[in-house]
Amino acid sequence: MLIEHHDVLRGLLKQLEATTDDQGKKRQKLLDSLVSELGVHVRIEDELFYPAVEKVTPLLAISQAEHRAIDDQLAVVLRTDTGGPDFATEVKMLAATLDHHAGEEERVMFPQSHALGEAALESLGTQMEARKKQLERSRFTQLLRSAKREVLRRV
Repeated sequence: MLIEHHDVLRGLLKQLEATTDDQGKKRQKLLDSLVSELGVHVRIEDELFYPAVEKVTPLLAISQAEHRAIDDQLAVVLRTDTGGPDFATEVKMLAATLDHHAGEEERVMFPQSHALGEAALESLGTQMEARKKQLERSRFTQLLRSAKREVLRRV
């Protein structure tokens, strides 16, 4: 489930990277989708996945720090003029930061999580999928994402 969501995030960033300076509205729409998807993803990892794997992986603190680095770079992107010359560079930096984080999870943390056992992983996957759906539907979560987007733009 997390790998598929990593692919969604990577796909949104690729779409952003493919835009041009004269596509400010398209860039903004893609950014809104990215902020939303990233917010859901981070909550799922922080609330469910990381607590479940903390005893089987030494990378937890690093992954949490990478979440902060992604948030920091996202804030830079959100403050950058979508029609300006720096936007593409900042999106590339965000894509590289996110890709490094997701790749490390996929190469190292996910295999380490197999130590939890098949039944525990299956249960965790079910919980994460249910939480993802809940977060996507929640009006409160939508408002939080909007507020976060505005805060990051002003930081």
